[in-house]
Amino acid sequence: MSPEKLLSRHFLDNGFCLEFWDLSRPVAGDRWQVALEARLSVPITAATLPPDLRSRQAQVIAALGREILFSQKEVRNFMAAGEVGDILKEMEARLLSALSAYLARPDFAGRLIRKKFTEYQEKQRWYQG
Repeated sequence: MSPEKLLSRHFLDNGFCLEFWDLSRPVAGDRWQVALEARLSVPITAATLPPDLRSRQAQVIAALGREILFSQKEVRNFMAAGEVGDILKEMEARLLSALSAYLARPDFAGRLIRKKFTEYQEKQRWYQG
């Protein structure tokens, strides 16, 4: 299996860094599974927490850890080896276009943290009941 490789970093207006990782691997002969993952790490700090969760920072960190990783992956199967580079560039451009406005919003981190913490709480209620 091929190791993952950092392709690029894009710094967003809200101070976060969106990274693109190549997860492609050969599958058979000259055919490849082309996979690209967009990643953005969000630390859980007083500055990134939404206002309603700031007083519960320790509880949020205990539940989710010190950071949350947002990721989105795109995969294309059975592609010719010679096309891998062009396909990765096309995928990166498409993901950057689709995600950058959303991820660069000033309230992105707070909304993501709230969503993940709510999911955690719901899962806890489900397991306890």
